[in-house]
Amino acid sequence: MGKNLLHALVMTDTDSEKMEELNYLCSKNLSNLSSELCEEERYLPSAEYLYQEPNTTSSYNNSGEVLVDYNYTIDCDATIGQLSSPYYQSALYILYGAIFVLALCGNGLVCYVVQASPRMRTVTNYFIVNLAVGDILMTLLCIPFSFVTTLLLQHWPFGRIMCSTVSYSQAMSVFVSAYTLVAISVDRYMAIMWPLKPRMSKTQAKVVILIVWTIAVITALPIPLVSQLIQPTEFFKTCGRFICEEHWEDKSMSMTLMVLQYIVPLIVLVFTYVRIAVEVWGKQIPGEAENSRDQRMARSKRK
Repeated sequence: MGKNLLHALVMTDTDSEKMEELNYLCSKNLSNLSSELCEEERYLPSAEYLYQEPNTTSSYNNSGEVLVDYNYTIDCDATIGQLSSPYYQSALYILYGAIFVLALCGNGLVCYVVQASPRMRTVTNYFIVNLAVGDILMTLLCIPFSFVTTLLLQHWPFGRIMCSTVSYSQAMSVFVSAYTLVAISVDRYMAIMWPLKPRMSKTQAKVVILIVWTIAVITALPIPLVSQLIQPTEFFKTCGRFICEEHWEDKSMSMTLMVLQYIVPLIVLVFTYVRIAVEVWGKQIPGEAENSRDQRMARSKRK
């Protein structure tokens, strides 16, 4: 589909001077056309306005003005492969693949080891397994869809239902990971600050994990409601393509989710680990060993 851009320049010199001005105008505007178009919108600037070589025509009106018309065609089949070098493209593919394999295999191995060995089934390891499950969920629902929509196609081809489902699952997995880290820090904090009190039991740890998932499921509920398929620019409308994006009518809701997802866990983590560091490094342990005493005991044992 063509799109016309009209530029006018008033000419008052001779015909030869007019042609020189016209040639200069054409060469300058053609060189800047791609950058101007790519800056029009923030959505997928790398492939949005790929177009065939534009044609220019010029004419004079009755007022002595030169009218220059630019005609170009949007390439709806453009991909990142047409924009980047093979080395850059291969590096991105390798990076995405390595992250996917390492995250999936590493977290899966953690789950397997804890499940296979009864000695590894401790309270802390239960929390670590829950963290691994959240990371696996993020790996399965974030990396593949990001790879396809951002690098390969540069649009969302999976439909409205998958848009809401993927957005919701990604948000929920982030909540699970954040609050699991909070649970681990609180458990360690209690063990350091009150070492003589009973530790959290395995049953209590499972209840905490259930609470973490419940909070994550409920807190992320607004995400599928605001996840929409939109056509932000003329390119998407022309090519019949969409992107999946969260559209918040009330910005306070988005801010609330950010506070619950990042700010609150960050405050708890900083507080607990700072207190743990002060407690461990700032105080001397009763009965701490001395080098001279240890040497005397070692000599007495050798005799």
